[in-house]
Amino acid sequence: LDHIDTDWIRRFQLASGLPVGGWSVLGDDPTADAAAAVHAVHADALSFYIADAEAPYGYTFESTQSGERYTRSRRFVTAFRAAEPTLPAGVSSYCRADQHDLDWAAWARGSFVFLPQAYVNDFGRSVAPAACVRGAAKWFAPSHVHPTIGSYQGIKGIVQPATWIALLHASPSKGFSVYPAEVGMSPENWQAYGAAIKTLAATPSP
Repeated sequence: LDHIDTDWIRRFQLASGLPVGGWSVLGDDPTADAAAAVHAVHADALSFYIADAEAPYGYTFESTQSGERYTRSRRFVTAFRAAEPTLPAGVSSYCRADQHDLDWAAWARGSFVFLPQAYVNDFGRSVAPAACVRGAAKWFAPSHVHPTIGSYQGIKGIVQPATWIALLHASPSKGFSVYPAEVGMSPENWQAYGAAIKTLAATPSP
């Protein structure tokens, strides 16, 4: 997680009134990664933090299995929460938690919400937001699952906002994020997603 210009954060908060958080990809040293995340939270006065935990945290990776990799979720969460027990936090990872053997329970016990990567633009409808929620049900309540949708051109092309919004409406989740915000996001797209936030919040879960 790179240190950024804190004055930019201050100016953005003054202009928008929005909270600013941090995000980092986790590697093979959960203690060091947790320390780096905590340092960034303090240095930049961040309001929330998102950990991206994928292959280095899985018990199974390609043809290998590793108990040490599996323990990294618990070790990261323990170290992070020792320093930041109440900071809002999330874990970003694969859409189908039930198909990847990370220690999801460690994240849920540590009060991390789940931000599954619902990249339909890469993998099709098998990773639609509703599928992500179903796959995470053993560990995360639907209200704690906030899909990440892709604005970029994936293997299957670009998914337009209207399609994403329909997929989000078909899911019991409410909140969502867009990745990456600097790609494929015209003013019209931002307006469409902004309107969707209001309608999703007002729509009963299916």
